[in-house]
Amino acid sequence: MNDTEGTLLLSRLHHPVRNLGFGVRAGIWFQGCTVYCRGCIARDTWPFDPDRTYAIAGVLDWLTALPAEQVDGVTISGGEPTDQPAALAALLAGIHAWRGERDIDVLLYSGRDTAFLAEEFGWLAATVDVLVSEPYLLDRADGCALRGSRNQIVQTFSELGARRYPLASLEDDYGPQRNHVSVAVDNGSIWTVGIPLPGDMAAFRTRMTELGIETKRTSWLM
Repeated sequence: MNDTEGTLLLSRLHHPVRNLGFGVRAGIWFQGCTVYCRGCIARDTWPFDPDRTYAIAGVLDWLTALPAEQVDGVTISGGEPTDQPAALAALLAGIHAWRGERDIDVLLYSGRDTAFLAEEFGWLAATVDVLVSEPYLLDRADGCALRGSRNQIVQTFSELGARRYPLASLEDDYGPQRNHVSVAVDNGSIWTVGIPLPGDMAAFRTRMTELGIETKRTSWLM
């Protein structure tokens, strides 16, 4: 796996994202994962594909080029971002420098155990505003806010994070986002952005078939 400060293995970038956190967001998906959650909808992000090596500076340039008024936050997912710790740390440092004093929150998804992250990645508390952790469990999947399965834990580490993601009202504030999965088309690939409800992807594939759209492979069935 890639663990250098200057590059990272990158699955994709997307903007605007409106269903993985507060407001309008920039989404960064890491490539490579060793958690291997059963039922993962993004199994295409599991391989540590060296052909997907990108300069961290290039990712930061992409962020900088986005209209400032159209970025309320950055959501980082994957793949498993903590499988590239040095690259993740360098990217987060660059994001902090880019956002400056602006109210742009950073939300990180990790399939790692919460206690493990606290012990081995304690520095995340000083570099992200919100952390969603724990593996995705297919048998506990439901419509809970910001999470794929009920066991996953949402933590806030900053004043901005606590203000935008009040844990006492998280379900009311963000639960409706689970009813919306965005679709992006890129070079013959169809990407979904969001956390689908159980059954959504099967229904999506059925609808594409009805519309005459042939799918050669689907990431959640790879």
